[in-house]
Amino acid sequence: MLFRCSTLLSATATLVAGLPNTVPLRLHEGFWQGDFAIGAQNFSLTVDTGSFAILVKEGLYKPGPVSQPTNISEFIQFNGASKDGIAPAAEVVEFVRDDVQFAGVTTHDFLVGNITSGDDLPGDGVAGFSPPASSNDDLSNGQGLIETICQQGDLDPCQFGLVLGKDGQGSLVLGEMDESKISGQVTVLPTASHDSWTVVNASASDAPSIFVDDQPFSRIFATFDNGTPNIIGSLAHVRAIFEQVGYNVTEQTNDGVTVALGTYDCARTPARIGFGFPPSDEVHYIDLAANELNRTSDGRICTANILGTSTVDAPQWSIGQTWFQGRYVQHNLDNNTISFADLA
Repeated sequence: MLFRCSTLLSATATLVAGLPNTVPLRLHEGFWQGDFAIGAQNFSLTVDTGSFAILVKEGLYKPGPVSQPTNISEFIQFNGASKDGIAPAAEVVEFVRDDVQFAGVTTHDFLVGNITSGDDLPGDGVAGFSPPASSNDDLSNGQGLIETICQQGDLDPCQFGLVLGKDGQGSLVLGEMDESKISGQVTVLPTASHDSWTVVNASASDAPSIFVDDQPFSRIFATFDNGTPNIIGSLAHVRAIFEQVGYNVTEQTNDGVTVALGTYDCARTPARIGFGFPPSDEVHYIDLAANELNRTSDGRICTANILGTSTVDAPQWSIGQTWFQGRYVQHNLDNNTISFADLA
């Protein structure tokens, strides 16, 4: 999920068992979730490469024997916090220090966000896996759970992969890419060192492009974010794409945010949406099954899983989890790169 605020996350880690190579994930209502323990409680949290904090949904977190309150609080906003990607979420968060366990590692005195009021979130909350947050007026300097595990020497090299199938089953693979799980060429892209998995290009001609039915539509500013349930762009870009492919455009405005959706006759062949990353000429398309958000009860009208929103400015695009399905996407915090290949 795209986010706008965060806070300092620092802790110490203790290896309680050998790191498992693979942590199971499951797709639930548009979000990939995994198992985490916070204090004495177990939670199913959305694994989100678009944020870096650990946040527990309002009313679920209970202080345990080692938890400690802090004087740290934040107001955090998310885009794409519902299955259809339409609903934003605004959360008031009070941070506590507690033990967090993931993948056999316990981090002690970790800052955990206890949501005290706000909008609904998928699952029991969010576990962020973005690069560390930068320091500026709006965003505190900090680190996330995976970075903490790496800094303590419990994961070297500091990499993880998301292996997300087309059947709702997936995994988070710790360490280097498992090449036995992939087929075809591996695409490697430089990314920003902080805040998000955003592609960094040397010049405008090196910028990624979005393709519609095999034709380039526009150069874009691309961020990979598996915590976003669909593909999100600006209103201007998405409207133009829908009009180009003959979809009906439906718009709605809530709380000052306008979103645009495209509907079409389910009997027609849907448009193919993909992304190209120079210097390669290959276009990497969303699986057509994943690109259908929903259909009416009579099965006649389909809604495309691509969303325009007034919270995104052209040429920005967020490449969400529908594109991840059927791919192995590797995140390298040591070298600031993202790599991907089709699953075998």
